[in-house]
Amino acid sequence: MTYRGQVKNGQITLDEAVRLPEGARVNVEVPGQTARISRPKQRTKLQRIEPLRMSGGSLADELVNDRR
Repeated sequence: MTYRGQVKNGQITLDEAVRLPEGARVNVEVPGQTARISRPKQRTKLQRIEPLRMSGGSLADELVNDRR
């Protein structure tokens, strides 16, 4: 279910009164804005991942050879 609202004084205020159970997990999406990675540690870890190396040819070569 989707509820609409706006941010006022740093708090999200919904347009209509909604009863949600205490501790309910919610997702907040801001229309018109793209998500970006804001966690430098995770970004750094991702940049350090080594590419997968396969012995022989590439996976694409293997798929082409299998079809022959």
